[in-house]
Amino acid sequence: MVDTGTGPDTAARTLITELRSLLGAKLVAYLAEAPDTATVHGWVDGTTPLPDHAILDRLQVALDAARRIGARDTPAVIQTWFQGRNPALDNQPPAQLLREPNLDTVRDTMLAAATEFATHGS
Repeated sequence: MVDTGTGPDTAARTLITELRSLLGAKLVAYLAEAPDTATVHGWVDGTTPLPDHAILDRLQVALDAARRIGARDTPAVIQTWFQGRNPALDNQPPAQLLREPNLDTVRDTMLAAATEFATHGS
């Protein structure tokens, strides 16, 4: 069933759509632990049930970080940042760190690292 109204489903689809435009469907699928990119496309067009709230929270943190970097850089740079090792994150790639079970323990560090990169480029 396709949701055409407003509300949580529409907000989630908007989040995933914007994140997909910045990171690409493959990286969004990785972050969401989706089986494939078709699932991501299905979330956007409403043909696939949305992921649970824990995954949506993870994607929201990713979007917040991506927006910070995107304020000065291109989607290609954002994608590289998410996949590359980051000294501010104990040399872990941000995308990998976001898949940690307790998002609350990495949220602030992740956003601080994105802000630092957006501000200073390193």
